[in-house]
Amino acid sequence: MNTRIIWLLVIFVLTGNVTAEWYFRGTPNAWGATQMTTDDNVHYCTTQTFSGGDENGGPRFKVDRYGNWQESYPAQDYSVNPNTQYTICLNIQSHVFSLEAASPNDLVIHRLGAEYDADGTTFAVWSPESQDVVLNLNGVNYQMLRADDQNGYTGIYGLRVDGDLHGQPYFFKINGSRVRDPYGKMAIPNEDTNIVMDMSRTLPVGGWAERPPLAEREDAIIYEIHVRDFTIDTSSGVSADKRGKFLGMVEPGTVYQSVATGVDHLKELGITHVQLLPIYDFATCPDLADTSCYNWGYDPRNYNVPEDRYAVSLNYEDRVRELKTMVNEFHKAGIRVIMDVVYNHTFDYEMFENISMRYYTDTDLSGTGNSIDANVPMVSRMIQDSLEYWLTEYNLDGFRFDLAGIFDHDEFGAWGRHLNDVFPDRKLLLYGEPWNGYAYDVRENERVRPGTIAREYDAHVGIFNAHFREAIKGNNDDGYGGGFAFNQGEAWKMDFGSRAAIRYNNDPWQVIDLWDPMFATDPEQTINYVSAHDNLCLRDKILAWADVYAVDPASDYLRRIQNYANGMILTSQGIPFLHGGVELMRDKQGDENSFISSDEINKIRWNWKVENADIYRYYQDLIRLRNHHPGLRMNTWNEIDSYVSTIRYSDQVLVTDINAAANNDDWSRILVIYNSGGDFSYPLPAGTWYVAVERNDPDAGNDRMVTNHLWIEGTAVTVLYQP
Repeated sequence: MNTRIIWLLVIFVLTGNVTAEWYFRGTPNAWGATQMTTDDNVHYCTTQTFSGGDENGGPRFKVDRYGNWQESYPAQDYSVNPNTQYTICLNIQSHVFSLEAASPNDLVIHRLGAEYDADGTTFAVWSPESQDVVLNLNGVNYQMLRADDQNGYTGIYGLRVDGDLHGQPYFFKINGSRVRDPYGKMAIPNEDTNIVMDMSRTLPVGGWAERPPLAEREDAIIYEIHVRDFTIDTSSGVSADKRGKFLGMVEPGTVYQSVATGVDHLKELGITHVQLLPIYDFATCPDLADTSCYNWGYDPRNYNVPEDRYAVSLNYEDRVRELKTMVNEFHKAGIRVIMDVVYNHTFDYEMFENISMRYYTDTDLSGTGNSIDANVPMVSRMIQDSLEYWLTEYNLDGFRFDLAGIFDHDEFGAWGRHLNDVFPDRKLLLYGEPWNGYAYDVRENERVRPGTIAREYDAHVGIFNAHFREAIKGNNDDGYGGGFAFNQGEAWKMDFGSRAAIRYNNDPWQVIDLWDPMFATDPEQTINYVSAHDNLCLRDKILAWADVYAVDPASDYLRRIQNYANGMILTSQGIPFLHGGVELMRDKQGDENSFISSDEINKIRWNWKVENADIYRYYQDLIRLRNHHPGLRMNTWNEIDSYVSTIRYSDQVLVTDINAAANNDDWSRILVIYNSGGDFSYPLPAGTWYVAVERNDPDAGNDRMVTNHLWIEGTAVTVLYQP
């Protein structure tokens, strides 16, 4: 007989290892068959967590030779202590067991939730008041152990389960109540069940593209849009299966009557950032078969899970990959991506109440029924971890915080500092609404407000400038209170916003009124805007104003206002923000709160681009002007204080004089004139000037040379320069 064969037979006899397979069976896996592992083909091991046993007795187990009960050890069930995790090894030569009880000190937790690797998954959840925390993994209960405080986490329960668990369903039971994982990366639609995910399987095809460059945060031009609104109409030219979806946002080559739509439209427009209304898993519109259901998504259910309504495929890996593909294709198009986040409240208390009520404030600050308490360190840490996860896993470029005003400014700043430390090269944009849901707040003086945001200057966080918005357009939801855009404002109200709302003194700790219009210590701290998804969109505000003042809705004067309002935004210092569709003269038929309205109210109709080509070209021209001239984008308080001066030429005319060369512009000096009065002759400073923008007309200006005087039209932005 062959010598090699003889030696193999000897090995088989000595080890008894014909199939090299041994299986754990016991109460932790409901007496199923879990394959054990070996390093030496003699000792076969597994780690299991035992709870209180089953209906036939306490916690116990056997090891099954073939997985079919033909041969198993020991003869009687091996009983162990309840609520304990053991590493169990069997010597298959002697059939002797060794058991080592695990200690919470042995569990290393880098992040809460389900942290996957090919050899096992570590589960962890914060529930400080609880005594009974159970993991249900694929139908099997595992008692979780209180883990040592570590990595900044306190009050946590943890457990590691061996094996490749990708795709396995799980949830937690806390004091008997089933709860979802606050850190869950994927979820079964409409269930409190999460899915273990190996996120390395979800990369976009070809890997991540290079991120679009951004030299300074003030170089940003933000465009806010809702995923469904952007492409749901057939006029978008997007493939039928991708309309209203992540992939529809970035489908190339789409047109309406030969004009670009979708992502090609945004490239053509020239914006630098797209800000997406919530794209995480929200609670409303749960029935995917109901394709008419609509919601903005400000009702969070799973903070870290992509919304399934925006995915073409319901496969878990594909859902993630489609969102990553959208971000990646935007990057390829030269556009960064900002995510709208809603950490200020949840859809209902049920999201966290059975985990710990410490997630919530005693008083509803959001106006939605509950509000999150980020003054609790582990709640603040959850928000920080979620932000970091989205940046790491989905390669995002910033966040817009809904109702950031319910948070303390130092918490807001701490998140910003942490994220910028972790991602120092990204030039992240982090900004939010500096108000709450109209609630009384005993911590008012500590919250994110215009008067406190300067204290977080080193965190690179900012706020929406409501003062500037109201100075330009007046009231939000009716036709009254027309501002500077309607020839009814006052130049002094425009003055501060046009200079990036910088403080009178560059002292972030000087106490000022919480709603002072001069609040910033850096121009990146002010997000300048006229309209957003909330309230009347600009066109509807204009029509409401026209109704009050008996102006013909078809009047060209109203079209001038559509340009003039954002013309001022695009030529002011700070970061400009545009509501998606404003460049097309979008309307919502007078609906000032369309969060659950139909597509007929909300959708972008791409015929608007053809019908309002002059409006579109004006926006495109002003965006191009801003992108090309850093004189309109000063980067510090000192630069604006030294190089940007404003002159209230009259109560209806504001003139901004900019030393553009100081910010490396190829224009040495720029004059920006906002005229909300009648046409008039403006005496120019000495020298030869060139007209870049005038008369509400993208074809006007054309760099024509002027001296001495220039006729300035009303309801228009005029821009002149000297080389």
